[in-house]
Amino acid sequence: MNTQKKLNKNTRLVALEIWILVFYKNKKFDDIIKNSFDFNKLDKRDKSFLFLLINTCMRRHNQAQKFFNKYAKFGIKKKNRYLNSILIIATIQLIWLKIAPYAVLNEAVNQAKIYIGDKQSKLVNAILRKMLADKDDWLNLIPEDKYNLPEWLLKSWTASYGEKNVNEIVRLAMKPPPLDIVVSKKINKKEIEQLKTLLSGEQIIPNVIRCNVNETIENLPRFSDGIWWIQDVASQVPCNLLLSKIKTHFSKPINSVKILDMCCAPGGKTSQLLDNKLDVVSIEKSKLRSKTFKKNMERLNFNHKLINANAENYIPSFKADVILIDAPCSATGTIRKNPDIFIKPAPINLDDLILTQDNILNNASRILEKNGLIMYVTCSLQKIEGERRIEKFLKNNPHFSILSFLPNDYPMINDCITKEGFIRILPNYFNFNCDNVINGSDGFFIALLKMGQ
Repeated sequence: MNTQKKLNKNTRLVALEIWILVFYKNKKFDDIIKNSFDFNKLDKRDKSFLFLLINTCMRRHNQAQKFFNKYAKFGIKKKNRYLNSILIIATIQLIWLKIAPYAVLNEAVNQAKIYIGDKQSKLVNAILRKMLADKDDWLNLIPEDKYNLPEWLLKSWTASYGEKNVNEIVRLAMKPPPLDIVVSKKINKKEIEQLKTLLSGEQIIPNVIRCNVNETIENLPRFSDGIWWIQDVASQVPCNLLLSKIKTHFSKPINSVKILDMCCAPGGKTSQLLDNKLDVVSIEKSKLRSKTFKKNMERLNFNHKLINANAENYIPSFKADVILIDAPCSATGTIRKNPDIFIKPAPINLDDLILTQDNILNNASRILEKNGLIMYVTCSLQKIEGERRIEKFLKNNPHFSILSFLPNDYPMINDCITKEGFIRILPNYFNFNCDNVINGSDGFFIALLKMGQ
């Protein structure tokens, strides 16, 4: 690398170097930009463009590679780091970001000269010019969105949910997701309307505003007032269902029901329960996530203590009436907001995650009050982390049974109830019929178990 390049990095050159770290060295994009001198030197506009570019590359890199390889005589292998990356970034800009062709082509050729030499730069030039010659026919030539999924997810989801659902899930995941804001019950309908206007959002369900924002969370209206928090609409379903079931399952007042939130950070579900005046004890293993939880509780003015403990073996001084397990998982259901899932190989730690999920469920069964309830939740679309875990637990714990969900438990869930009585929310299920709102949500699995038959 020459001195001139070190001193004169434009936005696209910084993007290329970041993409190499993200795609080939499995570095987290957010971690990179926090510590990148080159990124932090960019102005606000260039930072926004780079952020959009890298996230689009994560979402569409497979699609882009399949496309530009139509114009490469012998194909460009992924192991050719810089050649492959230069062409991905250029293709993304041309097709999906609609950047001026001359700017994209010139920059790609210059990058090739810097990193891989004159011979390869001529190849880049030739491929991109051939692509541009077919510009009017791109819509017919671009591979389907679903091919952006890593092969392990494409196979898994197609087998579990069918091709139609997979196509819809991926279509939604190609766009930056909206932001769902939960408004505390501490404020009235008039204030909600005012907040909706300030956020230029839509009220998709009671107390939830969906909006598209480019600002940091801290700069959003009334953030410091502690009257709202960020939580995807699907992530709110478990606690809303739990509230409904508590009212019918227990004979005592709901505010006397003892609830244990076993994996509580960052605190959205705990906030829901506290906002409904329920008695909650929250535990979290991770010290880093605990800091986030405490910060959120302080901002929301919830005087709530956190217990740092491992949900796999924590033994409280009391028996809980209800245990909420938002279990650690592969988080494949959050693919809309976490586009790095598109570039991940099959998770090497899946066996460890499954063991943790089983251990937490088993521990919960030991510290539950008679006639108590366990709600098990994951934001994974992998059935091995959802349905299969509950099947195994029930096989080993015959004194537990499924408390089935019913359509009248909560609006929106009718299409999400499985034949077993679970909830399976796919990212394409929720349609809010609002003109200015993107549909969809995160994906979730929810099961409710009761002690006794």
